[in-house]
Amino acid sequence: MPAFRTDLGGVPVYRPGKPIDEVSRELGIEEIVKLASNEWPAAPFPEVQDALTAATRDLNRYPENSVFHLVNALADYLNIPGDNLWMGAGSTELILCTAIAVGGHGTSVVFADPSFVMYPIAAALAGSEPIAVPSTAGLGHDLDAMLAAIRPDTSLVFVCNPNNPTGTWLAADDVASFIAAVPDHALVVVDEAYCEFVTSEDYDTAIALALARDNVVVARTFSKVFGLAGLRVGYMVGQPETLAQLRKAQVPFSVNSMAQVGALTALEYPDRLAERIRGNDTARSLLEAGLAKLGLDYIPSQTNFVLIRPDGDAPQLGERLLQAGVIVRPMGPFIRVTVGTQDENQVLLDALAAALG
Repeated sequence: MPAFRTDLGGVPVYRPGKPIDEVSRELGIEEIVKLASNEWPAAPFPEVQDALTAATRDLNRYPENSVFHLVNALADYLNIPGDNLWMGAGSTELILCTAIAVGGHGTSVVFADPSFVMYPIAAALAGSEPIAVPSTAGLGHDLDAMLAAIRPDTSLVFVCNPNNPTGTWLAADDVASFIAAVPDHALVVVDEAYCEFVTSEDYDTAIALALARDNVVVARTFSKVFGLAGLRVGYMVGQPETLAQLRKAQVPFSVNSMAQVGALTALEYPDRLAERIRGNDTARSLLEAGLAKLGLDYIPSQTNFVLIRPDGDAPQLGERLLQAGVIVRPMGPFIRVTVGTQDENQVLLDALAAALG
């Protein structure tokens, strides 16, 4: 048996939502609705599919390591210089690379609890001490407590806005005040994976802060509203000198050829993305109204998912839904459900009514 790192036993294991094929095999169910992983419920744009088909003829070649064309298109889309962009295999890879680049034994990482499950995993893999700061009663980030938790050895602070899995969000002024108070030795990652879905007027991206400060970066992804979760492509915005140091922890050719083509093509259709955002807002509101009608407590969301707080056993309720062909994400005392199509949301509500009844 080879020798492994002795601290690997303490690394949490990421457990994704069950895939449809697995549930179908295990339960023998053909009609399955997956609302567990916050994926966009519709296929990529037809033009994206066509571009991906055409790109298969070049798969014998390595992808362009600089991601030149996508970086330039994304820079235009965001109205920022290309030097302020770092591409990766989803924002998750960039989060891990960042933790490795600034972490190590004798350092600590601060984040809210509950928040994205990759934060403690990334901290542990980097050899840092994870510091989970309990959220407020409304399951929002307790920024004062997070600021108090920052120590001289804290190298990294995660702020997930809007937050996964709670769907809560932070006002732009609160984020700016928090970042201004964070010591310069700590890097702040503002994770905006779900930013496109936010409709609240007090919300704003932290990109301007990342362009102005060398200890702030913003992480985003093409996996959600762009509908490209299967391709794995994300990006960070920050100052060039900061990004250059973080890149050292990334393997070459991280963003594959198909991911580059898919994301590049998707950026050509901003009007359709706006339609998706409006459609998600409508579907989320109807889903929340349906949950309220069932008497279920939930956290008001600004994302493409809703966190339910059932009175009874959440894992047991999740299992009942699974047996009914609806895949959701039990998370401790909560159940997180993705906003699907109108038909999928109705299937969920009907299954919930049956399970509760």
